Amino acid sequence: MTEPSIVIDQIDYPLMTVAKGAFLMGTISGTNNAKSEEEEPQRKVTLPSYLMGQYPITNIQYHQFVDDTNCQTPAYVDDSRFNQPHFPVTGISWLETENFLNWLNQLTKGTYRLPTEAEWEKAARGDTGQQYPWAELVDDAIISEWDPSKGNFGNTKLKRLTAVNQYPSGISPYGCYNMAGNCYEWCWDWFHPQTYKYAPSHAPRGARDGNRKVIRGGSWNSNGKFSGRCANRAAQRPHCRLNYISFRIASDPV
Repeated sequence: MTEPSIVIDQIDYPLMTVAKGAFLMGTISGTNNAKSEEEEPQRKVTLPSYLMGQYPITNIQYHQFVDDTNCQTPAYVDDSRFNQPHFPVTGISWLETENFLNWLNQLTKGTYRLPTEAEWEKAARGDTGQQYPWAELVDDAIISEWDPSKGNFGNTKLKRLTAVNQYPSGISPYGCYNMAGNCYEWCWDWFHPQTYKYAPSHAPRGARDGNRKVIRGGSWNSNGKFSGRCANRAAQRPHCRLNYISFRIASDPV
């Protein structure tokens, strides 16, 4: 597996390099589900190189921020289904992720941020538009099919989170874990159902405003065959603190 490009030493957090260039963003036209209309049209999008967290932020990493700032603890801090040290932190709002990143940037003198929706999708599916983060090469063709053993979904019936490194067979082409299942992840963008029809093809950043923020990746309580697809789009209001939404860090190259 590809080694991390950098590690944020203060919180022991690895980031992977995602190469600059084009990738296929969006769902394959004609997918037999009405919700896929929000993911169409599939199109080629180009991005500059960037760094993407290898894992979601864990409880132990987030609690460094809580302890240092005396801010509010996550909503499920006393629930053993969600509060284990190496589980992704959940029960935190989009607004709280911004507070965490401000703290981290002051601590490190860095410029860490949430990934855009386009950055998240490229890190999940690679350059070729594969359906899920995992794939295999068969007769020179990339085959990416639903496999419930590669992540923590509602289909798995665990009814809880798992450690961020528990499913190594489900990592993405860029070496990122949990891009399908375990928890959704907050992205930078405001959500709009028609975004793909009007967004620029280079480094899109979503709608100018809105009332919900994009979340990506599926979770422990979702139908993985649908929600675990790299193209799947979902959204939540930025103040919500739910037990199935976490976040990971992105950055421009350093």
